[in-house]
Amino acid sequence: MKLKPVLLLIIPVLFSLSLNGQTAGCTDPQALNYNPAATINDGSCVYPVTTTTPATVSRSLPQEVIETSGLIYWNGGLWTHNDSGNQAMLYKIDTLTGLILQTITVTGAENTDWEDIAQDNEHIYIGDFGNNLGNRTDLRVYISEKSSFPTTGDGSVPAQTINFSYGDQPSFEIANRSNDYDCESLIVFGDSLYLFTKNWVNEQTRLYAMPKVPGTYVLFPQGSMDSDGLVTGADVIAGGSEVILCGYKNYNPFVWLLFDFAGNGFFGGNKRRINFSGMLGTQTEGTSYTFGNTVYISSEKTTVIPARLFRLNTSPWTGSIPTGSEGNLNHDHELKFYPNPSDGNIHLDLGQSCKPDDYRAVIFDSRGAAVMKDCAVDVSGCIANISVSELEAGFYLLKLYSNEVILTGRLIVGL
Repeated sequence: MKLKPVLLLIIPVLFSLSLNGQTAGCTDPQALNYNPAATINDGSCVYPVTTTTPATVSRSLPQEVIETSGLIYWNGGLWTHNDSGNQAMLYKIDTLTGLILQTITVTGAENTDWEDIAQDNEHIYIGDFGNNLGNRTDLRVYISEKSSFPTTGDGSVPAQTINFSYGDQPSFEIANRSNDYDCESLIVFGDSLYLFTKNWVNEQTRLYAMPKVPGTYVLFPQGSMDSDGLVTGADVIAGGSEVILCGYKNYNPFVWLLFDFAGNGFFGGNKRRINFSGMLGTQTEGTSYTFGNTVYISSEKTTVIPARLFRLNTSPWTGSIPTGSEGNLNHDHELKFYPNPSDGNIHLDLGQSCKPDDYRAVIFDSRGAAVMKDCAVDVSGCIANISVSELEAGFYLLKLYSNEVILTGRLIVGL
């Protein structure tokens, strides 16, 4: 008799799950473990090793910003600052040349170790929380109102202070570059500031949150991620659907792209790492979205490489799924096409999926990057035609989308 109340509780839950018909799994078609039946992203996506080389905007930033350590895009330019031991100044730099357009002194602030900068509609936030030694007890974020910045020309702005500490930090003994309580990354999301730590020992990153208003706060971890390297900068895209973390491992730079997460659960969605090739020795420090998925990344001067500015577009890795829910689509029917191999036009046999509809095609290379996106699809009868003449020789994955179906096939070009 005692089992009845338990059964009464369990049955409605099972009934509810059955009604909802929701399946958790990897929902990103670019992932190695993509589950076409999944309707809820559970953060389990695993991606192939992905490598790219960002475009170089400036091969040598001005002397004033050779220790650039954070970036935001605002008022028609990138704003940056230097890190420890430098003046409490912000510099506006040109996105085309990297040259300095404005210099702003932040009054009521000192630069113990400024490591990142973030913004919302009304304020700019400067993270003075660099902690290489692991013994700082004066961690803080400075706040300045955007309305106090001169539109043009140099000037000064006042700052207020947010003070904080890590409630889970067990020791404050000096551990130079051998502690997990350094931090160089800050974003604004909703009514809070979020910090991503730079863990020297385990090369992971922890997430902390605090109110974005002056006060004194004790922070505790909200989550963690194995970044497999040192995280040195962060930003969030307009609208909040994507977060970028930049960093390096053994001075090989990378970015992490966090997307398709719910609310502020940045680590709960897709987590994709993009390694940068041909940039050994580059110490990337700051990153900022500008328009859409375009991001800029700055690197500070090292003994062999000058401070530089780079540009990258993240949409090949985070924007490949057509707008709208795919939960109602029939996923991944086999796509037949000919000739294969091909080095010109290919003809796709729509077969049983043939019906009047709008079709869109995305072609991914062997690294998982979308090399052709929303490319033109000419449908005549039940045959669709796509030109692949601009693709380099290699192996590709072709996905054809309509409002009702996704067709997938392996494509060989020029081999």
